[in-house]
Amino acid sequence: MTSAATGITTPGGILDGIVLFEAFTPEERAAVASRGRVFDAPAGTVLMREGDIANSLYVLLDGTVRVVRNDPFGGQVEVGFRRAGDCFGEMALIDGGARSASVIAATPVTVFELERELFLALISPSPDLLAKLLRELSRMIREVSERVVREDLERRARIAESALARQRAITQAVTGLAHELNTPLGVCVTTASHLQDLARPGNGPLSSEELREPAALLDANLARAVELVEAFSAIAACQNSEPLEALELRRMAEDAAALFAVQHPDLPLVIRVAPGPACPWIGCAPHLERVLHHLFANAAAHGYGGGPGDVEVTIQPAMLDAVPAWSLTVRDRGAGIPASNLPTLTDAFFTTARGRGHKGLGLAVVFNTVTGPLGGRLAFDSMPGAGTTVTITVPQEL
Repeated sequence: MTSAATGITTPGGILDGIVLFEAFTPEERAAVASRGRVFDAPAGTVLMREGDIANSLYVLLDGTVRVVRNDPFGGQVEVGFRRAGDCFGEMALIDGGARSASVIAATPVTVFELERELFLALISPSPDLLAKLLRELSRMIREVSERVVREDLERRARIAESALARQRAITQAVTGLAHELNTPLGVCVTTASHLQDLARPGNGPLSSEELREPAALLDANLARAVELVEAFSAIAACQNSEPLEALELRRMAEDAAALFAVQHPDLPLVIRVAPGPACPWIGCAPHLERVLHHLFANAAAHGYGGGPGDVEVTIQPAMLDAVPAWSLTVRDRGAGIPASNLPTLTDAFFTTARGRGHKGLGLAVVFNTVTGPLGGRLAFDSMPGAGTTVTITVPQEL
């Protein structure tokens, strides 16, 4: 079929399966298709610009686009993604008003474009076609409104649930911090008192030998107290808001694995990210990087005890409370975790390796970050001798 607008051949069934034209007959869809054109565009192409006069409807036939809006400070805010089969700019067919958002190709795309004037010329002589279009637009608007309300309620419930879980975790962390600090501060107080006794008049001059041991005790225990406070501060850092970005999750996991290897060249840990299709994600890079860093470190220290080992990262599409999500798993083949320890893994200061200097805050940071700013879920699957799998499920769009 040759487009009346461009002379380009357009497949007659190109609009089959598109929700907006679902009520149209095959012949009617073919007639609409004949008035439009199909074109390809590389990633980064601006297909629609916020504020421009709306004069076309677009149907995304292949690829992914980003929907963004301008904020009051001159920046851009990610609104969402559109994928193959989705329409955008459909309100242009009715009002021809200004665009409410910009649409940018996130990947190479194939798009069907239908100009408003050509479409109106087609349907104006046919009240039946116009009625079908209005019914479909009304239904789409109603469904969008209902979905927005439902998602808002679900989001509020998730926020309340996560806030309660974080509050419990922070309460446990504060209690644990007080307990952990008690020992080094007690040693420091005792040592300082001993030094005061040694320095009292009548005890004579102090030798360097007499000062060496209490000075070492003070230094070591004050350093331990500082480390505990810094580690505890990491939990508070989990709640800091970060700007949302349009990211590619698989590439981000690869970058996090490479960065971990550079930062820990002494650890014989091999991290592999399973190949697969692109995973577009609107989220916070620093938060997820922190989570992956702690999980890699945990696998190295506890799964393999500092010895050689490997970790595999996989990413698959999933659903989270009826919202499209990504399921990211971090799997090792190390020592595994006893079932009795699984319920307390994310408690602050829980560790089975305190004798090796571990504080037990890494997984508390992971839990608070995943359930807090990332708005997701965290799950563990492990058996002694069979390794550990940590599954992070986060919404595709925060």
